[in-house]
Amino acid sequence: MPHLSKPVIRSKGHGVSWHWWFSGLALAGGACLASYTYYVWRHRQASAGASLAVVLAAAGWWSLAYALELGATRLSTKLLWGDAKWLGICLLPPAWFAFIMQYTGRGRWVNRRTLAAFAVPPLAVTVLLANPATHDLVRYYPPSAAGNPADAIAQVGPWFWPFLVYSNLLVWGCTAVFVWTLTRVSRLYWRQSLLLIVTVLLPCVANILHNLNVGPFGRVEPTPFLFVLTGAVLVWGLFRFRLLDLAPIARSSVFETVLDGVLVLDPYRRVVNLNPAAERAIGMSAADAVGRPAEALLTVEPSVLDQASDPTLPEHVVLGTSHHELTTAPLRDRGGRETGRVVMLRDVTDRYHAHERLVRLDEQRRWLLGRIVRAQEEERRRIAGDIHDDAIQAITAACLRLALLRDRLPEPEQRQRLEAAEAALSSSLERLRTLVFDLRPAVLDEVGLSAALRQYLTETAGQGGFQAALRDDLGQEPPAEARVIAYRIAQEALTNVRTHARATRVEIRLEEAQGGLLVTITDDGVGFAPDRAEANPRPGHLGLTSMRERATMAGGWHQIDSRPGQGTTVKFWLPTKEA
Repeated sequence: MPHLSKPVIRSKGHGVSWHWWFSGLALAGGACLASYTYYVWRHRQASAGASLAVVLAAAGWWSLAYALELGATRLSTKLLWGDAKWLGICLLPPAWFAFIMQYTGRGRWVNRRTLAAFAVPPLAVTVLLANPATHDLVRYYPPSAAGNPADAIAQVGPWFWPFLVYSNLLVWGCTAVFVWTLTRVSRLYWRQSLLLIVTVLLPCVANILHNLNVGPFGRVEPTPFLFVLTGAVLVWGLFRFRLLDLAPIARSSVFETVLDGVLVLDPYRRVVNLNPAAERAIGMSAADAVGRPAEALLTVEPSVLDQASDPTLPEHVVLGTSHHELTTAPLRDRGGRETGRVVMLRDVTDRYHAHERLVRLDEQRRWLLGRIVRAQEEERRRIAGDIHDDAIQAITAACLRLALLRDRLPEPEQRQRLEAAEAALSSSLERLRTLVFDLRPAVLDEVGLSAALRQYLTETAGQGGFQAALRDDLGQEPPAEARVIAYRIAQEALTNVRTHARATRVEIRLEEAQGGLLVTITDDGVGFAPDRAEANPRPGHLGLTSMRERATMAGGWHQIDSRPGQGTTVKFWLPTKEA
């Protein structure tokens, strides 16, 4: 990097045209650097951008003042512009320090205390030059320069050398940090990094050769001219590839070693960096991936990269044979402006396969439970048929024979005994018919769920001594399997109400919800603690577990809302449409 200008050593044989030629080059270089400064300042999106603008402005002022110094024909004019260029020379070292530290992610070093310490030598040189009594301690023209001002050669004073050491240590130290940083990430975009390294080192090397008066470098200060090239490459590299805002993140050791894939995108969703895990995920080297649209590499819509910002609801993407959860987060500068995005890819292939296995096991469990329920219903149907066709018919026939026999008996006492036997048989017959209805109500298959529940609710209300109501808001009858499961769950719930609730009113509501059947059973009974009842069921009382198992088996859900003294609400939902 440019440090400071040693006095120009020129031979008189080159003439005035030689001075004007180099003066024109320096003037053009200063104009270029001024345009770079304007561009960087307009497009800055981070504090490092402002520091780079100051560096370019200092180099531009140095070049412009140097152009006027070379073209001056009066000694006073040469002295004026030769001193003026030191404003740029003195500003460059601390500005270069601030830029490099902020660019490489070490912005905490750029603080008031550090900048104040580094500003002491430049301020001291500026004060010495501004004071006529101390001016010659930095630079001066010998008395012989008055005879030929155009070829006058400035001499250095004793304070020139301490400042030279200060600026070289600061600028070369920062340059070493810059080069070391770029070599670490050169694997990702080595062409751009190599070009940046070379163009940054050229002015530094040229300035050293000039200060040591090596060969032709002793005739003219080449640093301002080379800095035009350095500024062009810096502006191009840092803004074209977004290195100014994003490279510090790429250089983090966590970034390189983290197991999740990480891609750094610019505001246009182009990849500017990615870690080894991301390379493995997309199956492409970083050198090939940098600069490409991220949506093409990840095979997703562009909107996914802008919306997948919720880590609790990540997007699912498939890359090759691997499954990944994709989330994004914005990258912001210190001013809060978004300068890009970070895409995170978490490999969930093992979890995905485990989930698939669980899904298959759950499907098998549902299938087995379904088989069990169907087997139970078939067995209920068979037992109900056997009772209806055998026991009920036999008892009915016995009742008829007893009635005929009773009418033929002459003794009243005998007729009373037969009447008692006939009443007992009739009671048994009624209980058997109730059992047949409980096992498999014919109305459930012939009329539907609402009619079957209304009939069972009426009978249960008569036995339990409570008022009952059923509200049917169904638009169509549920499928047979859902109808049977809903009836069994409601039957178990009503049995619990009759046995334990001591309710005065019970209401059932049937409605359609979310492509399924929603059943709500509410009573105003004594209530209970569902968690405690399920955790410690009494022997032989598995009604709550049975209801939940039936609903879960059918792919639905079941919940109970109850508190002691506040009644009970049982809700369950069963799917009735194909997903």
